[in-house]
Amino acid sequence: MAVSSRTYARQRDLSKLFIALAVLAAVVAIAPIAAAVLGYGSRAVAPKTAFATAPSGDYAVIGRSEAGADVISVASAANPTSVTEIARVPHLEGFASSGAVSPNGKLLALVTVDSGSASHPVASLKVVNLESGMVTQAAADVLPRQVPVWDPAGGHIVVVSNPGSDTAAGESTVLRVKTDGSDAARLATFTRVLGVYPVGFRGDALAMVVIDGRGSTLRVGDKDEGLISPYITRDWNLSPDGGELAFIETQTADGVQYVARTFSLAGSSDMQAQSAGAAVSALGTAWNPRTGAPVFGVEPETPGTSGVTVQSLQAGGAGAGQPGFDVPMGFSNDGDHLFVTRWSGPSFETPGQPVLQIVSASGRSSFENYSRFYGWAAR
Repeated sequence: MAVSSRTYARQRDLSKLFIALAVLAAVVAIAPIAAAVLGYGSRAVAPKTAFATAPSGDYAVIGRSEAGADVISVASAANPTSVTEIARVPHLEGFASSGAVSPNGKLLALVTVDSGSASHPVASLKVVNLESGMVTQAAADVLPRQVPVWDPAGGHIVVVSNPGSDTAAGESTVLRVKTDGSDAARLATFTRVLGVYPVGFRGDALAMVVIDGRGSTLRVGDKDEGLISPYITRDWNLSPDGGELAFIETQTADGVQYVARTFSLAGSSDMQAQSAGAAVSALGTAWNPRTGAPVFGVEPETPGTSGVTVQSLQAGGAGAGQPGFDVPMGFSNDGDHLFVTRWSGPSFETPGQPVLQIVSASGRSSFENYSRFYGWAAR
């Protein structure tokens, strides 16, 4: 049967319509792919670590060295066997990074030796986002092996520049910088000193220990608070309210001895360092958030150690019947857990082998493969 010209035209128009619809459907189908390739119509999605969605609680931020990198991980205090890797930060072989967790528990400031040589190491300040795993460089050429200090708001980090690279020989400059590396400022510069060590904040004022020919001096902001010891000191820990400094005094008058000390910043004109009870032989300091008192890692069989040994934390005595001693590193925010380095030996002179542990009233959990504790993060 013959097809009329009108019918043929209608069929031709319908064919064109079907073809057009098919082409349109194909374009719509591939449009998201094309847009993604070209960068249109898409929103950047930041990576997330398992820590970003972890249950609430306290987490220890720890590290180990592996193949020339620091492996940064978090471990739940409630379930220490569950360790989550966050990031890997390359470093010069043999130089593990030191670090500190931000006040909000979401960032880790790391001082990482990432260039130079074993005899002339060069370090950088890096910031690790614990929720995304992203690593940002905030400053270059800082003093290796130092522990960076966060300001109370968590927006800035304080570090000391590398004295060996300063124009003026022997200068130590204290720097403050934002987490993204901006807003860098010099807070203080010291010459002819053995070392400058920021230890925390009292209000808005930075507290730091300066070691020189006089011994160890405490400086808060622009004010010299006086000599805290005629010796070299170590393991400084400022109380949460900034009113007292716990530290270890390294006495050398009769061999090397490590003595637990505290120093009050109450404003008295006759301020001086006090020993913790008797002349306690100890290493390591931590502030108990429940009691507000400092805790020291006491050498075994040291007389007069009541109230300062971390062995009172665990029911029945931590490590009762076992050789060794603890060096405290930091309490969790609720005070229920204390992170320590447990040494297997009988004394500071013969320390044995170390292992990182979380100690609580219910027992201990060890982290055999880890060597660094950076602080606690709370979710």
